[in-house]
Amino acid sequence: MSDTGEGINRLILTGEVVSEPASRNTPAGISITRFTLQHQSIQQEAGNARKVECRIIVSACGDVYRRSIGKGSRIEVEGFLSYESRQKMETRLIIHAQSIKELKYTV
Repeated sequence: MSDTGEGINRLILTGEVVSEPASRNTPAGISITRFTLQHQSIQQEAGNARKVECRIIVSACGDVYRRSIGKGSRIEVEGFLSYESRQKMETRLIIHAQSIKELKYTV
């Protein structure tokens, strides 16, 4: 696999925060907040409607995360996918958030 940095890795996902965000600071003093996002939607695949559900961990560094976002918040996350642990090269992916928008509920 090439290590040139080329390629596209961009994801936009909406959903509900289903775990309380947990924050910590790195040794360099950078704030990292992690939480679980649950997504549900109907997508079209081969001309058929398909119900899609997934849960994924979101990791937000620095000022990307706002304290007003908590369990039960509806959000849109834009970021990139990566292994949860680069050392272990696990198959578990997480979203590294580059922006988070709070969404308003519609009735």
